[in-house]
Amino acid sequence: MPLNTLELKMSYRSGIDNIVDAFLTPCLKEAISYKRAAGYFTSKGLALAARGVASLAARGGKLQLVVSPHLESDDVSALQKALHQPREILKSILSKDLKELEDRIEKDRLNALAWLAASRLLEIRIALRVNEKNQICRGLYHEKVGILTDPKGNQVAFSGSSNETAGGLLENFESIEVFCSWKGDEKRIANKCRDFDALWNNETRGLHILEFSDAAAELLERFRDPDNPPEGIDIHKVAESPPKSGFKAPSWLTLHDYQEEAIKAWLKNRGKGIFAMATGSGKTLTALSLACRVARKNTPMIIVVICPFINLCKQWIREIAAFNLRTIPCFEGRQRWESLLTEAYQSISAGLESSVALVTTNRTFQSPAFQSQLRIRVRSQHHLIIADEVHNLGAARIHKYLPDEIRLRVGLSATPERHMDEEGTQALFDYFGDIISEYPIERAIAEGRLCPYYYHPHIVQMTDDEAIEYQEITEKLGRFFSNDKDSEIGQAAMSLLIRRSRLLAGAKNKIDILNEVLRKLPEKPRKALFYCGDGQTTDKIADEEVRQIEAVSRLLGQQHGLRVRNFTYREKSIEREEILRDLGSGFLDGVVAIRCLDEGIDLPDLRIGFLLASSTNPRQFIQRRGRLLRHADGKDFAIIHDFIIEPPDFGGSLSDDAYNLERRFFKRELNRILDFCNTAENGQAALSALKGLRLKYNIVAS
Repeated sequence: MPLNTLELKMSYRSGIDNIVDAFLTPCLKEAISYKRAAGYFTSKGLALAARGVASLAARGGKLQLVVSPHLESDDVSALQKALHQPREILKSILSKDLKELEDRIEKDRLNALAWLAASRLLEIRIALRVNEKNQICRGLYHEKVGILTDPKGNQVAFSGSSNETAGGLLENFESIEVFCSWKGDEKRIANKCRDFDALWNNETRGLHILEFSDAAAELLERFRDPDNPPEGIDIHKVAESPPKSGFKAPSWLTLHDYQEEAIKAWLKNRGKGIFAMATGSGKTLTALSLACRVARKNTPMIIVVICPFINLCKQWIREIAAFNLRTIPCFEGRQRWESLLTEAYQSISAGLESSVALVTTNRTFQSPAFQSQLRIRVRSQHHLIIADEVHNLGAARIHKYLPDEIRLRVGLSATPERHMDEEGTQALFDYFGDIISEYPIERAIAEGRLCPYYYHPHIVQMTDDEAIEYQEITEKLGRFFSNDKDSEIGQAAMSLLIRRSRLLAGAKNKIDILNEVLRKLPEKPRKALFYCGDGQTTDKIADEEVRQIEAVSRLLGQQHGLRVRNFTYREKSIEREEILRDLGSGFLDGVVAIRCLDEGIDLPDLRIGFLLASSTNPRQFIQRRGRLLRHADGKDFAIIHDFIIEPPDFGGSLSDDAYNLERRFFKRELNRILDFCNTAENGQAALSALKGLRLKYNIVAS
């Protein structure tokens, strides 16, 4: 029945109407043409919008979409460099939002959309914002309009706040205005048609429109079920999937000299070695380029990427997409990935694919389900292990799971050596090989790969109660460490060290000093990272003992008006993704973290960091500094505020053993601070703030 027989309202509003069920789906079931300009573009939103497209296809109808990707700073740079050939880059960007879905119903809906794309009944174009110099810039094409036409020429147009996303169609509070050609709205609809056609034909000022239909068909292809075409689709008219170009480096990628040197060193070392490259210097792209070259002569090839955290796995998946390589995400529940892993190995064995990437967490990698499939296949097919943050695999509980049968191995880390664990470090080197390529932070900053930074140490005094407890701990520890070298640490000593660490990390006066530092800043901090300790402190706002991270969050929000969210192990994976996205977009002013941002996560826009807790473990403080030094548009430098506890004045009451131990502990802390000062723009000035402490403990900077 035609559109003019539908009972359509003049407007639809969340809370009153279900926009999809009450409006969009009934209209799509009668239309032969659906033109839609929207903002964000996600697989979940497409699945929702696709509830009526099967019947659209049955009438030979077409769906035309103009969408805009959310661009990070690195995306903008890559697109600008390859504007003449942006297809692969855009595929990589949009693949972030076309991840495998778990919901069977949603997969069925995307199956219908994928069949539309394969039938050439879905056309997609990408809208990119451009500035007055016609250069791509960040920002979203946020106009939202839809036009539906039936076989008799009746038209329905709508506009409003709804995106083609799950949030836009269901979760957010949205509204749309509806115009019908048979109700006297012809002029309004004609204007919207004219605007859409200008947009579609790249005639809209401030936007650059790119044809993306074939690439979209490739991205959607994984959702198409060959045995389940929607009713009405003529399978004989479905275009064959375009031949895959295979695992290859994207055309826009040009490796730097140090990255090429690393690959050559690994090849020369017969496929083993560790890259000790500064955080933010391109370890991921180096490893993928290496894998790409190895796969040319070793087929079929299975690349196994091992990461410590799920968020880091997802980051790898986004990077791998640019290399035209299918990825199997092996994490977040066995039932979600085991069948995909089996299918991938079967596809490789049948010769249907020449390469595939398995991306897994350290935890899943150790699981019997993953290990059983891996060890069955390693003898018959080429495998390459890429271990990100490889130092984690030196732990006794995990390095035993690394298969000896896999001969091609590369480890990645800014700090491969395990702190105070010679045995674990040696186990890493025995399996992955020695460090064969180094790219230290000094060189990365000097060569412009990382941005310069300013370092501001802040001395924090202990309270009287903290000083008493600290002296008690120090005296007890002095009895365990009575010689010049650290002896083997027993359980009792380890318990005291943990107690000492938490006392230092949660020192109450840090909150006051942080408050003072924030008040003196010339402007409110943006793109900020606050690292806290995993301990208790006094929240002076609530006048109670709380975790330090909670006290800091309250201070930032209630006294300084900052929009922040916590980023800890307590937040679920999907929450973490949302937090990182909101931080990148500027919706959040900062994040308050404990340890979960120490490794791997790419946050190039971070501008300022506050280290309220930091250990003398080089891995931790190097990783934390590295989080802040990635380049981003408009970012000339980073700023680091470091909150350092001054040991209390014991007045000569410490025993010699305790004093010598305290001196050794503080020397390690000073070495950490020196490391920050040595590469900071204001290093000498920062170091002078510690002169008194160095003299007090008779420690000369070295």
